[in-house]
Amino acid sequence: MKKTLILLSVFFGTFFVSCDEDLLDPYTPGALTQELAITNSSQLKLLLLSSYSLITPVSEIEFNSIFTDEVGIAPGNGGQGLGGNYDFLLNSSSGSPIGIWATHYSALSYINRVIKFSNTITIVDSADQQLVDQIVAEALTLRAYCHIQLISYFSTNPKDLNALGVMLSNDVYPSNTEKARATNGEIYQQIEQDLNSAITKFGSATLDPIYASKYFAIALKARAAALKGDYTNALVYANDVINNSGIVLSNATDNRNIYWSDNQSNNSEVIFKLKKLNGQTKIGTIWASVNATSTGGAYFDMNRGLFKLLQPTNLPSASSATITSISAGKNVRIPNHGLSVNDMIVLNSDYGTSATNKLKEGHSYFVFSVVDANTVTLSNLFGGTQRTNLVNNASLNINCKTNYGDTRYSTMIAYSSLIDVDYLTSPDFRTSDFLVISKYPGTTANGNLVNDIKICRISEMYFIKAEAEIQAGLLTTAANTLKAIRDKRYSKPQPATIYANAEEAWKDVLKERRIEFAFEGFRFIDLKRLGLLANEGIVRDSRDCEINGACSLPVTDYRFTLPIPISEITANGAISGQQNPQY
Repeated sequence: MKKTLILLSVFFGTFFVSCDEDLLDPYTPGALTQELAITNSSQLKLLLLSSYSLITPVSEIEFNSIFTDEVGIAPGNGGQGLGGNYDFLLNSSSGSPIGIWATHYSALSYINRVIKFSNTITIVDSADQQLVDQIVAEALTLRAYCHIQLISYFSTNPKDLNALGVMLSNDVYPSNTEKARATNGEIYQQIEQDLNSAITKFGSATLDPIYASKYFAIALKARAAALKGDYTNALVYANDVINNSGIVLSNATDNRNIYWSDNQSNNSEVIFKLKKLNGQTKIGTIWASVNATSTGGAYFDMNRGLFKLLQPTNLPSASSATITSISAGKNVRIPNHGLSVNDMIVLNSDYGTSATNKLKEGHSYFVFSVVDANTVTLSNLFGGTQRTNLVNNASLNINCKTNYGDTRYSTMIAYSSLIDVDYLTSPDFRTSDFLVISKYPGTTANGNLVNDIKICRISEMYFIKAEAEIQAGLLTTAANTLKAIRDKRYSKPQPATIYANAEEAWKDVLKERRIEFAFEGFRFIDLKRLGLLANEGIVRDSRDCEINGACSLPVTDYRFTLPIPISEITANGAISGQQNPQY
């Protein structure tokens, strides 16, 4: 059947693609039988923008979040995840493998056309040639990204160059094409070739993170090298991005803006993200139906094990303190507190007379200002506004815990959450301990649950650098690399961790990556890459898994490789005998 593709419009950087119902025969890489009439650079740019729209990783983020140990079952859950990802149930008909496979091969079908048609369009002048070079460079970078993601999920061992990878998609194919799986080595060779070519074609580096760039390409070289265990080169590429891209780790205040308002400065944190506007992908609907509050119809909340990592007051370094009085609606007296701005305070009991003036048990509050050695004022958020509505009382005895603050707590935990410090013994902990996920709350302009989707951040390069240093036996150096990230997230610098051995260092990397990249689609692959080195797998909080008994999964389990979708196995005879083990 003839296929047609119509580029409809580009409006404020958005793009939409309309095609007939069988434009892409079951995920055949690059399938389209009828060539398109792309004759100039403007049309080629439209086709590239269509490619951007297709790589939106909803299936990846959802799978990582629900299958691993990022979420628990929220009060509004109507069966979502149960009988599937939350139960560790995977087969060739499961939605997540199908979604991940289809996302990337659908995108590749467009990306390959951009690259192919660039050779046949009419070039007007040197400026036009520069534009075409930029378009092709972006397309090559996106092609490498898709292959990296595919091999991460569908190869049994991305470190084994001889193991089966995925179908190589580097051309435009007839719709009846049948392709076998290439080896990992062949896939990595294509990735390297694409990224090297892209880097030579990119002009002056752009700091606009909504487009693929030279340093996104180099960052992908670091990601691919780490994936295959080539830490010598991974370190070179990661250092290149850290030292030369001009992109810096976000400070503690800007970190929340990256997720909540999407308006951070171009050189802060984000290397590449997918821009989303009103009416586009509501990434937040992975966890809730209406909004990111306790009344927003959440079907998943935060896993309690992850929540504990976000509260430094759970650590041995935390201090016990007592609130002895509150005055002027804001001045909180804590004798000899030793606190700094944005340090964290967690009360052991509620205080207040109403929902609006209450200090809530188990919640993290942050020091807004230090009045004197015995008095502070508070904010609900790290770097937030001052609380001025507290109930005055000249004689109080409220026990609390204090420690440095972590801005990621405020980014990921909605203030409307209900926190039960005794959740382990609560008969209805899902209602009393409701940890609302707020990493994608949406913006005023775009509506609830619509935010830009971050694909690559500078912090990832620091983690890859630390991994390479651990691999080289430089444990103290690795600890200082991780400290660089933490110093940007905490209210005040903390000492570098001292590791007794490499396993402790790998555990620390996994722990910090679990916090930093929570709900961004990294956890499954992080465990697959590093789990054996850290002697860790999926471990859910005991209460989060009591609903189904699916409490843990070792990284040696076959399910750490996704099945080739049944739709591909059925349609593609060349791959029918290449299903992954135990599927």
